[in-house]
Amino acid sequence: MMTQLELWMTLNQCHPHSVDLRCFNTTHEHELCILMISLSATLICYCSILIDSTTSITPSTTDTDFDPIAFLNQHYETEHQLITALPSLRTAITSRLTHLDDSLSTTLRHQAALAPMIAQDVMHARNAVLQLATRIKDVKEQAQKSEEAVLQITKDMKRLDYAKRHLQRTITALKRLHMLLHATEQLRVATVITERQVVPNYKVASHLIDATRLLLGHFEGYMGSVPKMRQVRDAVGVLRSQLRQGIIKLFDEVGFPEEHNQRVTRNDDFDENPEENATSSLGLTASPPSALVQSTLADACLVIEALGPESKEEFIAKFVSDHLEEYEQTFNPSPAASAKNKSEPKSFKKDNSKESDAINPMSIDQVDKRFAWYRDFLRSLQVKFGNVFPPHWSMYYRLTASFLERTARHLKFVLKKNGTTIRVVPFTAAPSSGSGASSLVSAKFSATITGASTHGISSSSTHGGSGAGESSAADGEKAVTTLLKALQQTILFEKEMSAWLARDYGTKFLPEASEKKRADDEDALEFDDQGKAVAAGSAEGIRIKYERKKRSGGADAHINGRETGGEQVKPLIGIASVVFDNHMSPYVQLEERTMDEQLHNAQSDNTVDTRGDRPVFVSSTNLFIYMKNSITRCTALTKEKTFFLLQRAFQKKLRDYAKVLEKKLPQPQSQNVAKLALANIQAGGTTTGQASTIYRIPPGEEITICHVIDTCEYCADTVEALEDLIRDKIGAKYKEKVDMSEDQEAFQDVTAKSIRVLVSGLEQRLDTPLKEISKTNWLSFDMVGEESSYVRAIHLTIHPFVTQVRELMPSSYFRSFCDKFATAFASTYYRTLIGLKRISEAGTQQLLLDVYSMKTLLLKLPVLESSKKVPGTRSATTAPSKSLSGGSTIAPAIYTKMVNKDFRKLEVMLKLVGSPKEMLIDMFRAQWDCSIDTNAMAADFQTIMTLKGIPRNEQPALLENLGLEGGDGAVDGSSTMTANMQALQEKGSDVAAKVNADLSQMRARVDDFRKAFR
Repeated sequence: MMTQLELWMTLNQCHPHSVDLRCFNTTHEHELCILMISLSATLICYCSILIDSTTSITPSTTDTDFDPIAFLNQHYETEHQLITALPSLRTAITSRLTHLDDSLSTTLRHQAALAPMIAQDVMHARNAVLQLATRIKDVKEQAQKSEEAVLQITKDMKRLDYAKRHLQRTITALKRLHMLLHATEQLRVATVITERQVVPNYKVASHLIDATRLLLGHFEGYMGSVPKMRQVRDAVGVLRSQLRQGIIKLFDEVGFPEEHNQRVTRNDDFDENPEENATSSLGLTASPPSALVQSTLADACLVIEALGPESKEEFIAKFVSDHLEEYEQTFNPSPAASAKNKSEPKSFKKDNSKESDAINPMSIDQVDKRFAWYRDFLRSLQVKFGNVFPPHWSMYYRLTASFLERTARHLKFVLKKNGTTIRVVPFTAAPSSGSGASSLVSAKFSATITGASTHGISSSSTHGGSGAGESSAADGEKAVTTLLKALQQTILFEKEMSAWLARDYGTKFLPEASEKKRADDEDALEFDDQGKAVAAGSAEGIRIKYERKKRSGGADAHINGRETGGEQVKPLIGIASVVFDNHMSPYVQLEERTMDEQLHNAQSDNTVDTRGDRPVFVSSTNLFIYMKNSITRCTALTKEKTFFLLQRAFQKKLRDYAKVLEKKLPQPQSQNVAKLALANIQAGGTTTGQASTIYRIPPGEEITICHVIDTCEYCADTVEALEDLIRDKIGAKYKEKVDMSEDQEAFQDVTAKSIRVLVSGLEQRLDTPLKEISKTNWLSFDMVGEESSYVRAIHLTIHPFVTQVRELMPSSYFRSFCDKFATAFASTYYRTLIGLKRISEAGTQQLLLDVYSMKTLLLKLPVLESSKKVPGTRSATTAPSKSLSGGSTIAPAIYTKMVNKDFRKLEVMLKLVGSPKEMLIDMFRAQWDCSIDTNAMAADFQTIMTLKGIPRNEQPALLENLGLEGGDGAVDGSSTMTANMQALQEKGSDVAAKVNADLSQMRARVDDFRKAFR
């Protein structure tokens, strides 16, 4: 137990607080007292924690961070209270320490008394555990002895169980062996041909084959160790092989009776061949075969089915190959392939090498003979094997698919060999006899077959003269027509066979692509006995359907009342017709030829179609109508590569048509070099290269330009619809490659150029009124009156031109025209004014009045109406006219803001020119746009000083007062510019005379050229 001294020392180590109470003095007595109180309070806290009890003076917190000084300050505010409570605190602490010592002593004494009892309990528990382990060991030994006794007792029983199991297996094996031997014997009996059994019993044999196959599977493990089992297996294999060979021979005799009869006739001793005698007595070679023969063949198919999938597939492949061998020999264009077919061993067909001399396998125009041969072949095959083959074999589908694959291979060979011999003569131009200029003539599509081949698509020879060209073109068109006809016949045959198989045999085809599967009811076809296709909804189609139902007993997709089923098979459509896709370039060229003819005619045809929303050239509507019809023709044949090539041809011709429309615009003319240089200097060197090209529009030609704009907009909109139509119809492989945005941009570029031509043409028409400004002596102008004569001339030029354009152009393009013309005219007007020599104050006022009139005219430009004479009035009044740009009477706010901004510079310049000299700098700073760079502002200020007539030697001082001296050479650049301007003005009369003389000569040459061209 800790003594009071040790507790006192521990408390001093844990709480070395410095005593600093607000209610005590700094005497030693007080410090000692406070230290005692602090230690006592700390002791009280620790004691309260140990005994877990509180009193009225115990602190509320039991945290380890108890602060005794804070505790005393909280409970005792004054020194008197602390001194008064000190005896009670000492008593409480002493009492609690005494109570704690008593508790600790009692606990220690109780623990010392319980120690022997605890040790005794631990000893008893240890002895119990040892006894339990001994008992567990004894139980384990007894269980092991019991197990050995049980095994000894059941040893004989297990031996008996093994014997019983082996005996059961032996009995089962003997039974299966007996069944196998019996089934093998029955199979041998069913296979033997006797006088009473002229053909094997195929129906019984089919069941026995299945039984022997299952039974032999049970003895598979004995084949290596039991020789007898191998003998039985080999015997069954021999019987299976005999049955298979006999079935092949049976189908050979029924399928090719003529060859069988020839073999029987060549046999010298007929009685010595009982097999031939038996088959003849059965009537296998009779035509058509009897019901008994067909039943026997059907049973034989069951045997082939029982022989396994591999035997069935081999039998079907040989049947198809041998029955289509005649087709290979007759129509195969490859001599090597024909020789190979003749040298191969055959099982069904032994010798049939007849080839008709009337059929040329290298001729593509005889493709209908191939399909006629197959139709006849199917009729004879249905007579011989009408209800023989199981429906799930899809024998007629396999025959048709193989026939189409062979046809595709033949056609590919023919097209590859003869397709390269077609030479397309490109579009040429011939001189016109009516004038000295060259012009395009009608396009000629001519295809010449090179060489002297007599087996191609078509053949012709080239001769001199015009007759040779016409004959060559006719032969080329005939070759393309033959190619298209062959493709159309191939597609119709594929559809015919698909419809026949689905109708008569219930063949189910795999779902085709979505763009091929979507078809209306009116696209359904019916086929007659000759394969001629007619619409299912027509009278002929209804008659064919009724007769077919009448022959089949009023039901489709049935065979003798049995509905056929089976798995879905690949579609027949496209097997043979797809080979044409890589050889259809002549067809695309023929389409291009027709479009070239239309483009050639469009160059001289300005006929306008006014039936729509906007007047467009008839050539544009005709071109798109032809493209739509061409899409209909092409998609009826193919939607893959050929259609994609046709779409590329459309793109090329659309761009060519955009060039045709561009040629309808006036030809550009170059400005005089001296005039361009003068304008460039006056504009501060900001004239671009486009300003060197100008357009002069003859009277009335603005209507043609507006028609070009309308046609371009119509073409751009129609090209987008054409692209959607093509993307909807073309194959999935080419959908992402269809992009006609460049063609739209081509028409949009022509539209933009047309607007520039209109703007430039109208500017050139204003050239004469603007020259009047330069000819007027504004320095001697002393009286301000009405607007000048050049303003009225400009108004009379602009108003009819703009109203005519507004009536013919769409609103969006008309607004663009107004924006461009307003900007161009303001710039030209500004260059004209700064090119003047000097302007008096009255001249400035007159020019301000003219500028205001011009600004008013331009602000009304988007809403100008044509002046028409209204009945009942003496003068012409402005009546609203219907136009493509709409009937708004308020100019757009953006346009108004732009015009005001452009003309503000003119108005401010004239105001500065007319201002007093002493106020020029202040007014220039207040009104001029000072956001431009220093050089441009200095050049503008020099121009204003020149127009005011300020001498050149005074200009640098004014520039210095404006704050433009020094500063990156602004004054030097301005002085140089001023010197150039003064030099040009001093020689102005000479330059003007020379320019006028050059312009007169150029105009005379242009007029002479136009007369000669016309």
